[in-house]
Amino acid sequence: MEKNCRQCTAAFEVTEIDLAFYDKISPVFENRKYGVPPPTHCPDCRQVRRLAACNEFNLYPSQCDLCKKNMISQFEPNSGYTVYCRECWHSDKWDSRSYGREFDFDRPFFEQFGELRKAVPVQGLDVQATVLNSDYIHYAGSSKNCYLIMHADFCEDCYYGYGFKQNTACVDGFYNLHCELCYDCIDCHKCYQLTGSQDCMNCHTSSFLRDCIGCKNCFLCVGLREKEFCLENKQLTREEYRMRIASIDLRSYATYQNCKEQRKALEKNHAFKEYQGHNLENCSGNHLNNCKNVRESYDCEDVEDGNHCYQVILAAKNVHDIYQYGTNLQSSYECAICGEDSYHLLFSFGCHMGCWGLWCCFYMESSKDCFGCTYMQRQRYCILNKQYSKKEYEKLVPKIIEHMQRDGGAMNRASGASTGSWGEFFPASISQFGYNKTTAQMYEPRTEDQARAIGARWSSYESPAPKVEKIIPADMLPDSLDQIPDDILNWAIRCEVTGKPFKITPQELRFYRKMGLPIPRRSWFERHLDRFRQRNPRKLWKRNCMKCGKEMQTTYSPERSEIVYCEECYLKEVY
Repeated sequence: MEKNCRQCTAAFEVTEIDLAFYDKISPVFENRKYGVPPPTHCPDCRQVRRLAACNEFNLYPSQCDLCKKNMISQFEPNSGYTVYCRECWHSDKWDSRSYGREFDFDRPFFEQFGELRKAVPVQGLDVQATVLNSDYIHYAGSSKNCYLIMHADFCEDCYYGYGFKQNTACVDGFYNLHCELCYDCIDCHKCYQLTGSQDCMNCHTSSFLRDCIGCKNCFLCVGLREKEFCLENKQLTREEYRMRIASIDLRSYATYQNCKEQRKALEKNHAFKEYQGHNLENCSGNHLNNCKNVRESYDCEDVEDGNHCYQVILAAKNVHDIYQYGTNLQSSYECAICGEDSYHLLFSFGCHMGCWGLWCCFYMESSKDCFGCTYMQRQRYCILNKQYSKKEYEKLVPKIIEHMQRDGGAMNRASGASTGSWGEFFPASISQFGYNKTTAQMYEPRTEDQARAIGARWSSYESPAPKVEKIIPADMLPDSLDQIPDDILNWAIRCEVTGKPFKITPQELRFYRKMGLPIPRRSWFERHLDRFRQRNPRKLWKRNCMKCGKEMQTTYSPERSEIVYCEECYLKEVY
């Protein structure tokens, strides 16, 4: 089945596999199946719609509206939401069911849901499990002594990271798993003491590597396997290597930047594989590991039978159109930030910790059999946060689905379409955040007018500058780490890109001194964007192998200058 996207009009395909999946996950009441319809949006627009619900990076000083203690929140001041700290939100001092309301069959579902979510107290940050001394982490859990890590779990002593899983003492990284003492690394797995490296696995005590596996004591190398004492891809003796490395002072900012440029020059002569991934069967996409029957998906690990999944790791099965999480998520569709032993979640956001049978729900913990509910924990048989008996619930939900099949929904009414809202994720029009403050702005940048054209809001709020003794321009910092005084902790550095001031934390300074690394000249978020831009886009193009000519699907677009081989030719090249 070929369709045209309701939002961007692009053509996209709905396969027989997709249709079988929608049929399989469709809810059943009294032996009648209420079918999940084929999507109305193309995969890219569906993904952007999910991303428009996520504010992963913008955090603000706040105060708990219940206990009044100071805290950090993902919600801007004066957002209109009642915001609780984590302890109060999980306490028995309030009951989310007290905000419950009857479903109004004269109004679209999304309008009613948006009003409900605005009324129910929200949790300032999305943090799960046991967290120690990590007040500034978001979409994260089970971590200790961490600062500004997002989409991260099971980490200790990590700072400024995204997509960190089971890492220790890692700083400034993007999608590093099972790593320790890594700095400024992208897509590195099971590595130790790497610096400035990308797409590496099982490497240690090395710097500025790209696409290396099983290497140690290497510097400025690309495409090596099981090598030691190599510099610029040349084999040296142990003594030669140590002598050459001793002359390179990475405490100098200029030297560090020069090494990054040298690695880029080496990459120009390296043949890249059509995709990044290992141990795959019948898969397409990029950065996939230990996956089977996973199509057009990215940054996934241990996933089976998935389609259009992004950042789903630590086990998931039978999942389509999922953004982030996993950890034993099963039989779920059109969800964001969902997982951890959860099953049969449809069109939902932030549902985890053993959730089951949640449809059109937003931020739920340990709950089952709920429809259109928000910010609840340990509940069952609720609709719009109102409690029902099992019999009442199973009688009312089918009527609401039938209503949604024809209600048009807030988003669809604006476009004049008559298709119902059943089967749709939450529209950008009811996002809690301005489009420019969400992850959608990273993957699909829009101007304010373009964002409003799809019904999204826009935020003009700017956080106040930090209170410091002085602000020093980045280009006025001493080149060498050795010349940086302890007083820098009382200053702010003016970011060389945005001009906005940022601070260096004590634990961060200790890390740079321990590892012999320079002080950054860009704010933490600009450094994150720098790493983001080094990764390939989440899109597949048809391209011919530059060695054998075979057609392949790859995230390297045809006009790019890199040498790209099919998997077979690539393996012959590097082994």
